[in-house]
Amino acid sequence: MENEDLIVDGKRINGRAFDQIRDAKIVAGVLGRADGSAYVELGNNKIYAAVYGPRQVFPKYMQNPDRAIIRCRYNMAPFSVEDRKRPGPDRRSVEISKVTRECLEPSVFLERFPNSMIDVFIEVMQADAGTRCTGITAAAVALASSVFPVPGGPCNKIPLGGSIPNLSKSSGCFRGSSIISLTFCISSCKPPRSS
Repeated sequence: MENEDLIVDGKRINGRAFDQIRDAKIVAGVLGRADGSAYVELGNNKIYAAVYGPRQVFPKYMQNPDRAIIRCRYNMAPFSVEDRKRPGPDRRSVEISKVTRECLEPSVFLERFPNSMIDVFIEVMQADAGTRCTGITAAAVALASSVFPVPGGPCNKIPLGGSIPNLSKSSGCFRGSSIISLTFCISSCKPPRSS
């Protein structure tokens, strides 16, 4: 797709203005077998998150006597993108899993669960740019919907500590204009080059 085809009459091809985020839908408690779960849609992104634990750490050498550990797994389904993705983890998924864990750790009172672990699974069912932020949002909602005492969660009245991902973080510049909440077709455009 040519860059000129992406903006029509000062709006994106999907009708959104440059400063307008995509429609969002957030539902907590969607998976019955998980301790906490969420489904998040942000535009064409469709993502599930599930939380399990706290439970005993295996292997035992990973236990921390002072606090729980969080393990995250971010995965994109092979059918989540236009060109079929190879199944299984890749470098991007491993990195997003690490970033997600680092975002979530300040959001849970881990010191209340020594020698235990909390597993967080994020499954991207359909992707259209911004899956990292949307996945972190889904994971945060799943944690908040679980039985964990999270700052500001159902077991605690303390204002939310840590940070909540901003759904409009994926932003950029297109033809000299700032745009928030990018879709894949705009975020994948090559920047203009000088001739």
